[in-house]
Amino acid sequence: MRVMLRRSSSPRRNGVSALKESLLDLCRTGRWPLIEPLPPTRFLGESFGISNVSAYRVLTELFTSGHFWRAANGRYFLAEARRLLEKPAPVACLFRRLERWTEVGREMMQGVDAGCGELDRAILLVHDQFLFRQTEPTGPASIGADRELHGAIEDFLLVHSERIGGVVLDELWPDRVLAGFQTRLRSGVVIYRRTKLPFLGSVSADVTGAASLVMDHARRQGFDRLALLMPAYAYQPSEEMAAALRLAARRHFPKPQVFTMDSEGARRKLIADLKRQRRRTLLVVTEDNAATEALEAMRKAGIDVPGWIGLLSTMGSRIASDRSITIAGFDFRKMGEQAARMAVSGDLRRVTLPPTFISGATS
Repeated sequence: MRVMLRRSSSPRRNGVSALKESLLDLCRTGRWPLIEPLPPTRFLGESFGISNVSAYRVLTELFTSGHFWRAANGRYFLAEARRLLEKPAPVACLFRRLERWTEVGREMMQGVDAGCGELDRAILLVHDQFLFRQTEPTGPASIGADRELHGAIEDFLLVHSERIGGVVLDELWPDRVLAGFQTRLRSGVVIYRRTKLPFLGSVSADVTGAASLVMDHARRQGFDRLALLMPAYAYQPSEEMAAALRLAARRHFPKPQVFTMDSEGARRKLIADLKRQRRRTLLVVTEDNAATEALEAMRKAGIDVPGWIGLLSTMGSRIASDRSITIAGFDFRKMGEQAARMAVSGDLRRVTLPPTFISGATS
């Protein structure tokens, strides 16, 4: 700042005139960064040997004459900055890195984009390298350590907190990390999972409704047994759905067996169980990549799908629909739209989206 604002070398110029001349020089030459505020009056007064009041009067005069623009927070900028800074603040999206997005993430972001477009809001997409680590869509995955995730949000707030108008958070951010930002994470909305944090909104799945659709379908199609298949990594939306399925199954399908495909041994165990079954079984999968992998494994093993064994996914992205898998899932685009609207409005609530049943070729 001191490099750009120089006092006049003429002894006949007093501090007020020198400040005015220096500021006008910034306007003429464009040497001041367009979206950076001018120094506060205290700094200007000290630099030019005048009072804060005198410095303020100079800024007010140049604002009135149109040389500078005063923002709502009282800071002064070059006049040309107004067209950029008076635009509504963008919605920030704290998501996993783009190359690691699932199809669900893509569909949610399409919804966020649509919602922000309707509200004339730009999107600030912040990819976090620690949030999700996975080399293959159905392979082992992990989330960064709490210390890494906490540091990532700290860095985000340090750079962007004054420039955003709401935050949409990837479902992978855990509550135990977000809890440390109660007073700093304003208008934050968690997408596709529930949250217990009162200062956050959420747009999640109606897992109870989806579980009810699954049970109705299983009874209508004459299945005698229910089995659950979970993804290879811990995933809160899947865990919420599994809890709802167990509760809904108590009357007709008590204690459904739970499988994972987190290793070759687990895969063989699932296939062996399904091949020796004497009861007609509906395999309910809580994540689409796992559903696709299970379908391929069953067909390769010669299991009759959807004859003796049925397959249903409770997620419902294009990964499942493109393979004609039966779905009791959700509109993730709509989930993203609602999250964007909530983040912009600041009216933080707990919203659940109803499930949609799509009959496919697997049950």
